[in-house]
This record gives sequence, C-alpha cells and structure tokens, in this order.
Amino acid sequence: MTGFSPRRIAALEPKVWAKATELVDAIKPGQVDLVSALTYPLPAYMIFTFIGFPDEDMDMLKSWCGNRIAFSWGRPSGDEQREIATNMTHYWEYCENFVAERAARPVDDFTSDLIRIREENPDTLSLEDITNVAYGLSFAGHETTTSFTGNAIRQLLANPEQWAAICSDRGLISKAVEELLRYDSSIPAWRRVTTRAVDVGGVEIPAEAKVLILLGAANRDPKHFEDPETFDIRRGDSRRHLAFGKGIHYCIGAPLARMEARIALDLLAQRAPDMRLTQDQDFDFPANVSFRGPRSLLVEWPG
Repeated sequence: MTGFSPRRIAALEPKVWAKATELVDAIKPGQVDLVSALTYPLPAYMIFTFIGFPDEDMDMLKSWCGNRIAFSWGRPSGDEQREIATNMTHYWEYCENFVAERAARPVDDFTSDLIRIREENPDTLSLEDITNVAYGLSFAGHETTTSFTGNAIRQLLANPEQWAAICSDRGLISKAVEELLRYDSSIPAWRRVTTRAVDVGGVEIPAEAKVLILLGAANRDPKHFEDPETFDIRRGDSRRHLAFGKGIHYCIGAPLARMEARIALDLLAQRAPDMRLTQDQDFDFPANVSFRGPRSLLVEWPG
C-alpha cells in the first residue's frame, strides 16, 4: 500500500526509539511483566501514531480495542461479547469521525496519505474504505506485533547463549528477528477459501473449500530449512519464512513490525543484558487457532 512508504516508516523510527526508551526507563529492578511494561504499549502507541491518532486519545483507544482476538477467534462469554462489541462500536465511530476530519484537513500522517490517494482518484478509495483501513490496521499492527515481540524475548531468554550473543554483538539482531519470525511467529495458522479447484502436494482441494493454512508448519518444513526444529539466530536462510504471508497476501505492515521488534531487542540488549526469565512461570496464550503470544512474560530485571 502506498501509505506504507519507506519514507513514512523511516520517519516513524525515531518515535519508536523514543517511546521504547520511555517505557524501559520506567521499569524498576525486580520482577516485571514485559508484556504490560513494553510489548503491549509500544506497538499500540506506534500503530496509533502511524495512523495519525492524537496522543491524548491513546489510553481511550487502547481501552476500546480490548481483546478483539477473543471476539473473532475465541470463545468469549455472553458478557464478554457484549463488552467487546460495545467497545468496537465506539472505536468504529471514532475512526469514522477521525477520517472525516482528515478529509477536511489533511496533515502528514498515514490516513492523510490515503485521503490524498482518494483525491487523486476517487474510484480507488471511499471514505468508508479508509475508515475500515484505520479500524483494521490498529488491530493487525498491534496485537500481532505484541505477540511476536513477546515470543521473541521468551525464546531468546530461554536460549541464554543466543541472548548473550546478541548482547555482545547487536549487529546480529536483524538476522535474529528473521529466525524468530520463522521459529515462533505470532500467526501460526490462517484461514482461506479456495476460489477454484487446486492440487496441493497431490491432494485435490475443490473450489470454495475452507482451508486452514499452517504457516508455522511451513516455517519448519525440512524440505526448505535444514534442521528446522533448531533455533539458530545465525541461520542463513531464515528470511524465507512465511510469517508475513506471500504474494498479494503479504503483510503490508511487515517493515513496521520488523523495526519495532529490532528496536525493542536492541534496547533490551543494551539496558538489561543480565535479564532472566522468572523461573517456574506458566505461560498463558489466547485460546484460538490463529494468534499466539504470551499474555504475560515475567522476567527478573537487573538492578
């Protein structure tokens, strides 16, 4: 998508560093939940900033976003469904009003980029389309990055020799991010419906069939990755993973997700190289098939 230009992503990087530094500065020595302290607030703030939402609305918007994973992919109770649906309605109305305001007075943000595309070619996007992008992007660019960054930190701390390697040579971080995406992606599976009959590996799949695509299994396919069950941040071909999809379904937010994870790991390696996982904690994951990341991640933060 045009709005996800290299210029737009590059302009956001100093803000990611500043917000990540602010969050890390607030962490006190002792036991800390890195999900609530860092991996949840950082992607939420950055995707809202990218879209163009004002800083003073951030807390309200985060409260409205709620647990939309549970609503669409989980098994929430009746009361939980009503609460989440109410928050989603409030959030949709906010996005409608925000897009209408940007249409009247464009500025320098992603939403305004979409407004300008619409002005150049009204048949390309409607205001409702832009509202839908803003509404959906905040979820896609928030929950998945939160989950991935939590998975990444957990895997590195569970493999202390690889965490130590990153801390001593932060030049390894970009390659480590790709291996972490391959080894422990936040979206291990996705759903699709076939548009026509197709043969996949000798199996006939009819048209209009519901298919569950196991991206996590593909990322550990021994036909494509040597010793795929081994986590190795120095692996040379990790970037061949399918964590962001492929082709026309490739995630438009991949550069932003990579940047946020890279900055978070770089900052943690600088500031807390002696950080360790809290022993004997039970990791809790959302009860659904498509999204995977720890709800909490307890670590011992050095003094």
